[in-house]
Amino acid sequence: MVFDARISAVIIYDECDFASKAKEMLERVAHRTHESMRWSVMPWRADMLKLPATAEAALVEAAEADLILLAVRQIQSLLPWLLDWLERWAMCRRVPEAALGVWDDGNTDTPSARVAAELSQFAVRHGLSLIVDDLPLVEDKPLLFVRELHAREVSFTPTLHHILERPVRDKYQH
Repeated sequence: MVFDARISAVIIYDECDFASKAKEMLERVAHRTHESMRWSVMPWRADMLKLPATAEAALVEAAEADLILLAVRQIQSLLPWLLDWLERWAMCRRVPEAALGVWDDGNTDTPSARVAAELSQFAVRHGLSLIVDDLPLVEDKPLLFVRELHAREVSFTPTLHHILERPVRDKYQH
């Protein structure tokens, strides 16, 4: 049985090449599934959402979106007009399971920890899933500690190599 799904996404971007890379990333995700998943992508330049008429047109398209993906390189704090637009979208969305995503192309400088915290609070307040890159947006010290501990656990250090290579002198009797 072939499952055919069209999933819609609105990409809010600040640079065209970044929007293009975000769209390619979504297409790679769809390609990796064994189902017939296709994205319907509607890009909107972030600064255009300041204009009332453009913001309204974007809201109309975004109301049916499964995903709002922020692909914004130059963001250090959640801009008031962008937050206002997101609030309006959250109130008029027609997809109850919609998600908010943040894509930074592996750039650890964006978005800032402040933006990540604001978006996390926004997602909780509106019952949205928040999807982020594999790289942590906010420094999560316990998670980083666990990762470092695991890396040390599975590493083959020179000391361990020396211990394992030594011949066994006496057989264990018990």
